[in-house]
Amino acid sequence: MILTSLENAKLALGIMDSARDAEVTLYLTQASALIYQYIGAQALPAWDETTAPDDVQAATLKMLGNLFEHRGDDANDEHEQKIWEGISLLLMRRRDPALA
Repeated sequence: MILTSLENAKLALGIMDSARDAEVTLYLTQASALIYQYIGAQALPAWDETTAPDDVQAATLKMLGNLFEHRGDDANDEHEQKIWEGISLLLMRRRDPALA
């Protein structure tokens, strides 16, 4: 379940050739899974790269950029918090809030 196209992902990352398609696809798959989990029950199982709403695709690309740039080795808590705050703003109307 990939939530935006490889072409959109490469465009967002500034990649113009196909040499890194496998790497971008890996991070795109991971970003899609994180966004899908974040939305929760409001995420439709039928969403894919052609049917996911624009705000979901935007959040996926934001997460993709973070995963691609930082790869887990140089991110810090403040940076991660800012990424999730940005994603939260994009998806606040769509997310199924957790009960406390």
